[in-house]
Amino acid sequence: MRGAIRRSLKATGALADGLRTAFVALVVLVGLPVWIFAPLVLPEDMQLVRWLANLERDRLRRRLDRPVPRPYLVTATRLRRWLDPAHWRDLGWLIGHAITGVVGAMVAIALWPGVVEYLLAPLFWWLFPADDPFTVVVWPIRTWPAALTLPFALALVYAAMLLWLVPPMARLQLRFGETLLRPTKKALLAQRVEQLTTTRTAALESHGAELRRIERDLHDGVQAALVSVSVRVGLAAHMLHASPDEARSLLKEAQSGIDESLGALRDVIRGIYPPILADRGLSGAVAALAGGQRVPVDVSIPSALPRPPAPVEAAAYFVVAESLTNVSKHTTSSHVDVRISYDGPRLRVVVRDDGQGGADVNSGTGLLGIQRRVAALDGTTRIHSPVNEGTTIEVLLPCEW
Repeated sequence: MRGAIRRSLKATGALADGLRTAFVALVVLVGLPVWIFAPLVLPEDMQLVRWLANLERDRLRRRLDRPVPRPYLVTATRLRRWLDPAHWRDLGWLIGHAITGVVGAMVAIALWPGVVEYLLAPLFWWLFPADDPFTVVVWPIRTWPAALTLPFALALVYAAMLLWLVPPMARLQLRFGETLLRPTKKALLAQRVEQLTTTRTAALESHGAELRRIERDLHDGVQAALVSVSVRVGLAAHMLHASPDEARSLLKEAQSGIDESLGALRDVIRGIYPPILADRGLSGAVAALAGGQRVPVDVSIPSALPRPPAPVEAAAYFVVAESLTNVSKHTTSSHVDVRISYDGPRLRVVVRDDGQGGADVNSGTGLLGIQRRVAALDGTTRIHSPVNEGTTIEVLLPCEW
């Protein structure tokens, strides 16, 4: 019995919690003809309806303990958003929830005091006699037999409704909301296609930027140095018999230029795939990065961490390197934490500093480059940077261990 009462209380709480969105949905439902044509004049589709549906998704996530993703297309045109089935499913949920949500919550809430009232009805009839008979629903109480039977029978009916009707009502409401507000298989496929299109574009942009960087480094650095070496060697060849000392000096300068060119080539290669990754793995490469920073860096990597595939390993290294570069350039951090671990089938990389925060993805190329490189591998990037509270960059990379 206690378990049944607890389930009924929990169900009543769920229905009462849904009353907030149900009441607003009822108000919106009154003006439904206006809201149906709202996309024709509003800058965004069904702003209020969609906002209310998202509130309900958050409530369903808390009640069901599982996410209810938003099914909307993000990069679609205005017409496609208007024709999006999720748009009309929101309207269907709003109509159903406005009616059943309000009625169900009010019934469930009213049953509890109703049980108490009918259990105490004989006492009230005895303590407060009146000329008019005490009425239970539509039946007047004039005698003790009626006072000791009718109220208790109604209290029993109310209690039965609480124990066996309210929990199914709550489950039905949650199931109804989840069914209409979660993405359908078709919507999930459309979102996946949209996500892949976005990540492919980001990957192509990142790849193009990387090629341009390599071309610029080779053209402005290595090529210029090699041209200078070629000129010196040519001059030395012409001056070899006439002025051996000057030719020797030019050859030494050419040798120095070759050393500089080799160093520049190593830098270019390191930017493509750092050799230290191949030699020492992700743990050793990140430790080397941390050791070269002016800010103390605390690195935590499990010793039993399996070695990820080369693209994932390079992306994780790039995330750490770019994050530490941003710390050196733009923050007043006194300490940085780098955490790398595995989260099921994903590699998790977290870089946290205690600087001034306020990092903005759109204010530079560093964070944007991290997002693009991670998106190219179908990963996710979360950046949390409140002002004066430091910056946390968390990256999840799909990984087949």
